[in-house]
Amino acid sequence: MPPEIEIILGTYEEVLLGFKLIESPTDDLTNSVKFQLKQTFADNSHAGSISSVAVQWPWVATGGSDDRIFVYDMRTRKQSQIILSHAGTVNTLEFSPDLSHLLSGSDDGHMVATRVGSWTKEGVWKKAHAGRAVTHISCHPSSKLALSLGCDQVLNTWNLVKGRVAYKTNLRNKTPQGFHPGCLSWSKQGDHFTLSGPLTLEIWGIEGANVIRRIDMPAKPICVTWLDGNECLTGLDNGSIIWISLKDKDDTPPTLIPVHNERVKAIAYLNELLATVSSAGEIKVWKIDMEARKLEEIASTIVDFRPTAMGLLDLCQIDNDQPVEQAIKVEKKPMANVETGQRAKPATPRGFVTIEYEQDKELDAEEKNGKEKNGKEKNGKEMNGKEKNGKDKNGNEKNGKEKKNKIQAKKAQQKAEESSEENISSEDKESDDFSDSDSDCDVSSDHGDWERKPTKRKQQPTPAAKGKAKQQKKK
Repeated sequence: MPPEIEIILGTYEEVLLGFKLIESPTDDLTNSVKFQLKQTFADNSHAGSISSVAVQWPWVATGGSDDRIFVYDMRTRKQSQIILSHAGTVNTLEFSPDLSHLLSGSDDGHMVATRVGSWTKEGVWKKAHAGRAVTHISCHPSSKLALSLGCDQVLNTWNLVKGRVAYKTNLRNKTPQGFHPGCLSWSKQGDHFTLSGPLTLEIWGIEGANVIRRIDMPAKPICVTWLDGNECLTGLDNGSIIWISLKDKDDTPPTLIPVHNERVKAIAYLNELLATVSSAGEIKVWKIDMEARKLEEIASTIVDFRPTAMGLLDLCQIDNDQPVEQAIKVEKKPMANVETGQRAKPATPRGFVTIEYEQDKELDAEEKNGKEKNGKEKNGKEMNGKEKNGKDKNGNEKNGKEKKNKIQAKKAQQKAEESSEENISSEDKESDDFSDSDSDCDVSSDHGDWERKPTKRKQQPTPAAKGKAKQQKKK
């Protein structure tokens, strides 16, 4: 079975690559087992070159020149989180060994501690190196200490329990002029750490906080990895690897092992296998012989990208920690007994929750004000209309009253005329009667007795009188 490791490679072309070590088909003539690297994934989430990669357990974190940190959960092979804690290129990323925090440093001078899982910021040091760029971070195996380097050439020792700097070391006074610190890395036991210069590599001891070994290099050191507490490998600018052992005497020269034709850009060690990558895109996997201090190549491949950072993922831990899917039993509820001729009762309506936001409240208030204004305008228009209608009605009523008065006046005139005609006719009749009575009756005025009036006698009207009365009524 091939070793369960996966190479995570960040590139300058913004692409994150994954390669897994698998068995290659062998010939029947040879019984030797050969391996090959197979690409497992490629992700292009970053909008700039990937400058740093951190791998721990199932998590993979990448930082780039786009000021963002992407976190991937390799159990599901999906992107888990995007961290926007920096305003500059993320130069370095480091998971604490207890997997509680992710430490990051960038060109904006900030050093940030992010809680793993919730991915919230728990510590922000805005001037970790006097506001200068933070270039390297390395966490102690105990997860209680951390080292950081910056462009101010000061080595900071952090107390992660209290969240502050324990002490600072000025590297300008302890190194030759032109020293550019780099290759910051703790040993497996945490008793030593490394610092590199242009053509030197220094191994510091934690007890005395001083340099216990200084090695001159044939080329510039680029990257460092520790095999254990005493064995250290350093990748050089000329494509070779320097094997350094603290068990040797100070005068013993280190072992030089050529591995690439170009610069060794990154180097990593896991499960007794060493992975190296060159700036030309060549990836190699080596089997290590600790006693002979030799490397045996077991697989290699070439990619069409320029690598910038690398990490190794242990697939054995992921397989053991994959979540177990539990089957959920769904119990069928018994149906309600409904008698024949009866209908089942409808389910009672459930309550619901409404979430109101301040913006919605403001919009509702504006809508209400607009509706009130429109209502007022409508009411005003209706009132004007009613007033007009009232005026019209009053005018109509006045006209009706005038008409009634005119009709009544006409009727009164007609009645008056009729009454006058009747009076005239009656006078004519009376005159006729009086003339008749005078001729028949004699009155004696000598004795002074009461004079009796003559009685009226009804006579039928003549045809001439009837014609006059009809003509007056018509008028």
